[in-house]
Amino acid sequence: MTRPAFARSLPLALALLAGACSSTTGRGAVETAPFTAENARFFDDAVDYIENPEELGGRLASDWRAQIDHLSRESDLIVPVRVETVSEGTEASSSSSFTLTAVGTGDALKGRLTGDRRVSLRVTEGSVGFQTVRNNIARVQSREYLLFARSHTDPEGGVRPRWHLSPHTPRLVERVRDVVGSPDSSGSERIIRQR
Repeated sequence: MTRPAFARSLPLALALLAGACSSTTGRGAVETAPFTAENARFFDDAVDYIENPEELGGRLASDWRAQIDHLSRESDLIVPVRVETVSEGTEASSSSSFTLTAVGTGDALKGRLTGDRRVSLRVTEGSVGFQTVRNNIARVQSREYLLFARSHTDPEGGVRPRWHLSPHTPRLVERVRDVVGSPDSSGSERIIRQR
């Protein structure tokens, strides 16, 4: 399948989440804060489908709380979204990938979306979240999610968001607000998309 125009223009969106944890060097390159192994564990380019893991109790509930707390603290952007499109493509290494175009549906709990309120999210074959998209393409587009995203510099020096989607529920929003507080109303601005 051929990638649509927005997927081919992905290099333009690589600076998508250059925000509070990133800066521009004198040469115009974007630098991001270190992306730790713990960040990789939680920003897994994956989609959750269980609405309230706390109801399941036990270790699953405590793991969910730890995940949401970490994502809330470390995200550059937390915003309710719907996945508008899912495109399949191949990487240079011939492995499959999916690009999800998420559209902000409400106010950000942390960070800001700019322009058309769209964010391109990529997941590649072999990554933790690949099967959560591949086996659920229709399902991923059937509801609203809360997007947690953080800037990440890949080995080639490009900046892209690492992300996680969880079902947007009042309980999840309450948990996020407990960790990050109310949205910043100071009028400060973060660059989320740069051309």
